Amino acid sequence: MKAAVRTDISTTIGTGHLARMSVLASALRNRGCEVHIFTGADEPIDYGGYAIVVLDSYELSDSYISSLRRRNPGSLLVCYDDNAYYEYDCDVVLNANFHASELEFRTRGKPPVLLLGGHYALLRDEFRDASPIAIKPEARRIFVCFGGSDARGFTPKAVEALRGFGGVALEVVLGAYTDERVDEEVLGMGSELVRVTKAPERISDIMSKCDMAVAAGGVMVYELAALGLPTVTVTQAENQRLSASYLERKGLMRNAGDWSGFDPERLKAEVSALMGDANLRKEASSRLLSAVDKNGAVNAASAILKIYEDRHQGTEESLCAADYKI
Repeated sequence: MKAAVRTDISTTIGTGHLARMSVLASALRNRGCEVHIFTGADEPIDYGGYAIVVLDSYELSDSYISSLRRRNPGSLLVCYDDNAYYEYDCDVVLNANFHASELEFRTRGKPPVLLLGGHYALLRDEFRDASPIAIKPEARRIFVCFGGSDARGFTPKAVEALRGFGGVALEVVLGAYTDERVDEEVLGMGSELVRVTKAPERISDIMSKCDMAVAAGGVMVYELAALGLPTVTVTQAENQRLSASYLERKGLMRNAGDWSGFDPERLKAEVSALMGDANLRKEASSRLLSAVDKNGAVNAASAILKIYEDRHQGTEESLCAADYKI
């Protein structure tokens, strides 16, 4: 069985879309699928011959999705979308955001099967296998990272606000696609208490050494949740705001606002609140661990394949989303 994945990556968009789709592709391959990943640079794409087509891109449109479905009626069309942006003309909507159940999905024609929430979190193997962190009486080390590209160049601002703060150590990670000027600035901030790592092979090993995190509100929140690492987010894009708001309301993660109106004192206050209260960190850690399923990629791939099988056996009509929760 062949599956196609259409996604995007750039210094502006970031690396989150490709990262999560690579995880889903790996889970599908482990179940016998031949998976090809495409980006905007590959357009126009011929989806003929693909049993499953997965779309995860903000560069697409409702008309693109509907046209693809008309041209490939035998394919199972899966759309991944963070905040219900599209009017879905597809078979499956996959949205692993913790706030997914609060979204209103608009559809065209027959409603798609909805695979929603942390049960379908697309986590890399290193996080599936990692143990939760131990919550210590005192927090002395903070993980700092703003994604694979840090599209806003925000890491230097966060490090400047936090270095020397309470004498804590910072474990700063720069993504593989971070701008060279950002890399140079952050590397120049390195010291005994500010350790900077560029594109580590296993980022989970660095996270696991820390007591809390300061991070963007994108794909990384699932990875932090899988470790139970108490976190303060600073949103870097419009699509992260709903997620950050939900995480804060539910006591999962704290939020220090948006990059565009960054207030260093607000970030320090949020970090101080977590650092100074071990019970608060324990509660947040417990909630995070309960909110995400480390086998989410397996769950998502298995559900997609089951839906495809049921559709072609003619049994799909009697089933709903709950039937696909592995």
